[in-house]
Amino acid sequence: MGSVMQSQQRTVRALHAHPEDNIVFWSSDCSSSRSIDSFGSTFSYDSGGTIPTSIFRGSGAVKEIRDSELWVLLTDGEICPYDVLELTQAADALEVLHVPVILIITGSRLADPNDSSISVGIPFFASAREALILHINHRTGTPTVIDAKGAFEQLKPEPGKRSCYTDVSEVLEICEKLAICLAPSSGRRSTRAVSLGAEWDQETSNSLVQVGKLLEQDQIRRSDLSLLLMDEAMNQLALLCKTRGQLGDLRDFLLRHKQQETVVRLEDRHGASAIMESMQSNYSLTHLQKQSLMERLRRAHTANRETFQSLQDSPSEESQAISRLNRRSNDALQTVAEFEKSSYTAEILDRRSNRAMRAKVVSSADTAVHLAVLDLSDDVDAYRSTCSICCGEEQIMSVALKRLTSVENNTTDFALNFPLAAGLLKHNAEMISSQVVCFQCSLLLGSRSIYQEDIVAALPTVRYIGPNRKYLNHQITLAITAGLATGASGQVQLFATILDRTLETKTWCSKDNNDSEAQARRKLLGWMLQDLLQNCQCRMNFSETGLWVPYPEAVKWAFGQYSTEGLDSWIIQYPLAGFTQLLRWAEVLQLSVPRRTVEAVRDAKLIHHTATVLMHGLLNEKDGDRSWTYPFLRLIYRDFNVPGIPQDQGDSSLIPSSDLWSILGEVLGGGQDVQRFLTYFDGLAQEEVRANMARRVQILTFWALFTQKGHTTPKTLFLILRAREPLASAILDPQVVLPTEAVEEILMSIFYRGSEAGDNSTAGDMHGDYIRPPFATPFGASVLHCGYPRCGVSFFSRQDGDPEAVANDIRVRRAEHLNKVYGGKGSQTGLPEPTVAPKAPTSNNHNLHISIARVWSRLNLDERRAVASGESHAVATFVDKARYEICATSHRGNIYTENIERDTLAVLPSFLKVLRAASIEAKLSDTTGLSYQHDWTKNTIVEKMKLEMSLTLRVGMPVG
Repeated sequence: MGSVMQSQQRTVRALHAHPEDNIVFWSSDCSSSRSIDSFGSTFSYDSGGTIPTSIFRGSGAVKEIRDSELWVLLTDGEICPYDVLELTQAADALEVLHVPVILIITGSRLADPNDSSISVGIPFFASAREALILHINHRTGTPTVIDAKGAFEQLKPEPGKRSCYTDVSEVLEICEKLAICLAPSSGRRSTRAVSLGAEWDQETSNSLVQVGKLLEQDQIRRSDLSLLLMDEAMNQLALLCKTRGQLGDLRDFLLRHKQQETVVRLEDRHGASAIMESMQSNYSLTHLQKQSLMERLRRAHTANRETFQSLQDSPSEESQAISRLNRRSNDALQTVAEFEKSSYTAEILDRRSNRAMRAKVVSSADTAVHLAVLDLSDDVDAYRSTCSICCGEEQIMSVALKRLTSVENNTTDFALNFPLAAGLLKHNAEMISSQVVCFQCSLLLGSRSIYQEDIVAALPTVRYIGPNRKYLNHQITLAITAGLATGASGQVQLFATILDRTLETKTWCSKDNNDSEAQARRKLLGWMLQDLLQNCQCRMNFSETGLWVPYPEAVKWAFGQYSTEGLDSWIIQYPLAGFTQLLRWAEVLQLSVPRRTVEAVRDAKLIHHTATVLMHGLLNEKDGDRSWTYPFLRLIYRDFNVPGIPQDQGDSSLIPSSDLWSILGEVLGGGQDVQRFLTYFDGLAQEEVRANMARRVQILTFWALFTQKGHTTPKTLFLILRAREPLASAILDPQVVLPTEAVEEILMSIFYRGSEAGDNSTAGDMHGDYIRPPFATPFGASVLHCGYPRCGVSFFSRQDGDPEAVANDIRVRRAEHLNKVYGGKGSQTGLPEPTVAPKAPTSNNHNLHISIARVWSRLNLDERRAVASGESHAVATFVDKARYEICATSHRGNIYTENIERDTLAVLPSFLKVLRAASIEAKLSDTTGLSYQHDWTKNTIVEKMKLEMSLTLRVGMPVG
């Protein structure tokens, strides 16, 4: 018998205090009950499995539970939520949920009682009026009270503490001392109704509730609703609904019973609207008449404010009662949400009161939006100016927000996670109206501005503090998300970004616009921006774990975190548009962040964003198509032989760092976000700073394009580079000055830097300026001897006899000589080998001759004739095709050389000459060589030897 079962047996015997106590073994076929005394010293367990509802399949077990004064359920397992629902439904149908119960969970020695699953017994604990849950450590036998209610309430531990006992016997002794007494089963009626706790029993004279029927009610009396919304009653009702799968029904029930609340608003009760209509509709008013109407409008505004203040100070009893009820309904809905997220561990019973949850919600974020009464008293802290309608001076002004065509993009996960970036989205650009009127005139205008714009919200220019904060939150929410409260902090950050962009981009409030009205708009919007930023609250680390602090403090933390986290810091990970806004906040808020820190953060973001764009290119690469890399290579190299193949121009191969900045924006995407970010690098006092960052971008691009073979995150890329590249740590730290020589060495490492004639100066003299040797056959240069005129090295002599017999010897001689001439590094054939960056070519040779032959073979007769006649456009096109064949198709040898055009033009005459000789040799009717067709099966060394010897007399070249 296992230790868990032994512990359960000891517990059962300790609980046995009455001769009529019975046992039912709970297994797949829950057996009939038996007296404990009918067993010997040990129990005999069958091998059946445990199915929760099997308890109720045998009529004997059901009858025993119904007839008992108290039943005890022992378990050491847990069941899934669906089984909890099934168990609850079965117990409810058999009317046994009301029977007093002790649930005993046998746990491991190391198990925390609060982490124990109570899924097996939770339906019974939730429904019974008297219930107790014990956790027993099966090794030590020590019981801990998890929860208790009803007659067992006195055993319930205090909040934050545990009630631990020596053994079960001690628990029983305490029950006796406390005189815990349960009603006899004979006096208890079967029912499917339940109690909602001690407070409920006291207030309702022990009334029971049938949960299903309650939730079906369309409306209940307000007095009954008030009782249901009591903290204990709502927790109990939510727990019952959790076990019965009815939390959704409970939510609908609560929403149905939300009361229509009368909110005190600043409304026109003194004819201000009629006065304004007269001013706007009558175009024949004299100056004195206009002045009179303005004066009357100002008096009406004053009277409206006084009435509003009076109603605010003395709300009706009915209004207060409804407000209280709605607040409690909102708290109940929060309770439902909490239960939906809870699992069936013991912690589900450790529910804090709605009051405590309310405090948490209020302190963490203003998510429950209530249209609070505004404080518009004369002494309230606010921005005041002159209204363009009523001409009232020192009036609280307003910011009118236009209705957006779409708010969906403001409610996405992206907008919630990165509000500063979302605020810069195009659809938000036109949100703010240019009208400058006082708050009361704005309310009178209603849903239209003085410019006939569709207005959805009006913000008074009062401080973002106290009760006014909630009103401002409500209005901002209406405009940004059409009323969906996604979190006040994020929405204010998003709105502040819109305000700032408006100030920076709109001519009607531009700092360069000297018009008095434009300056008035700028002062008004600037005041509101500063007020929101200074008084907004957010998490210190911009995550759910941080402390709530003023927004400027959180922004300062973001810059400070870079000092320790570098490229992995939160601010560097922020999307580019929002990151630029954070740089802007450092200016607007005048944060005490060292200038060097701000610059280092800016530079690090350029590194990170460049890596992000490069990795995005790798992610989208399909079928080896590297065309996406071409723009990036322009950040490094001046010219290209073909797209993607830089041209080796020696010390002039790299673009000047100043040229990089003119094309970087386009390469990184070309959007407004990129261009705006790059303006932070314009006009830097020290050109060396720009050059330093340009070199970093170039090296990072080089490594990403030539050494990184697959997509990864920027963070992983940086880890790879630090482990692989000695210079990586310096490259990725913007504050380290880079040595120009080391950077150029890396960027030019793909180019061939060996000597064409190696260390053999004699060989160099014999091969002149290294223009490639002429054609000896239609396939290429001579295979019998070195093609350079001044070099006398022969690979074959007539004494060698049959070419086929000595072909291998000729290959060896030829390879040895070509390696010496072209600086080859051990090529077995002496011919160009595949070139794969970042490795440099293994020799200075390339497939010039065979590439020319292949391009020629694909030309039609007219194209060949144009090239042979020297037509400039045709020759230039032919050279371009030959260059592409050498660099992109063949991709062997020194494909970076800048001399391809020179060499092609130099050997083209000899190519045309051997074509004519080959045509004569082949006895073609067209002896011009234009009709000659290459037989590529003869492109072997033996066939080329034979062809070369037969053509020697025709082209005037000696053999051997």
